[in-house]
Amino acid sequence: MLLSREIRFALLTSSQPAETRLGNSWAGWPSTNLVVPHLVLRCVIDGQPDRCTGYLCNIKTIDELLRSIVTGPLISDKRELQFAETILQAVFDELLAKWNHDSTIDSVTLALSPYLRYSIVAGEKMHPTSGPFSKVQLTQQFEFSAAHRLHCSGLSDDENRQLFGKCNNPAGHGHNYVVEVTVSNQLESDRGIVIELGKFESIVKRLVIDRLDHKHLNQDVEYFVDVNPSVENIAIAVFDWLSGQFGEAKLERVKIYETPKTWAEYSGDR
Repeated sequence: MLLSREIRFALLTSSQPAETRLGNSWAGWPSTNLVVPHLVLRCVIDGQPDRCTGYLCNIKTIDELLRSIVTGPLISDKRELQFAETILQAVFDELLAKWNHDSTIDSVTLALSPYLRYSIVAGEKMHPTSGPFSKVQLTQQFEFSAAHRLHCSGLSDDENRQLFGKCNNPAGHGHNYVVEVTVSNQLESDRGIVIELGKFESIVKRLVIDRLDHKHLNQDVEYFVDVNPSVENIAIAVFDWLSGQFGEAKLERVKIYETPKTWAEYSGDR
């Protein structure tokens, strides 16, 4: 079983005032109105619940340990700007060193915003030949707006109408799509980065967003001339366009949100 717990915190330096007592944990702690990064740190625990309490782990234990790391010297005394990967690796190593519980650490995620996050999976910490490294994942969201019509040429018009309903409207219909792209890299240095973020964003914009944004997918995008532009097929297309385009960073998966209630995720043929 997996248990997920997250804390929110302001990235304060030691010279900045901070409350010593936890206040509104939902909004984040330490509390401050200073213009500093407000981050989310998420820890996923793997194990079996206790038969008596039903707890996999007391979340107070997780909270206290995470907060002791992020508000202690590990982060708060550092005055220079840091890469997210640097902070995440430091938190991850400190968490593993201090963890003393029957359950195990599955992964740790640092979210810089609701749309950009970095993760380390515990089982991918060591390499059999190269020695220690951290496999860090970068996940970022993008958006595009497009129209499409769900229609299969191999079916009759009546069959298409029965299968796709309003989505078979000959004039098409539109969505505000969200594209979530995850790439990873093996970092052998605490100064390493998954990929330069501007380069990553530029590649996704050029190969995906510029190709799909404000287009009628069936009519304007060659890929979908003979492929029904379902959210599943869009995810496959985006993955194929991006695969192998990020240098040393590896494309892990693509998730396409057609609506907040409907999405498809594709990780290639595995």
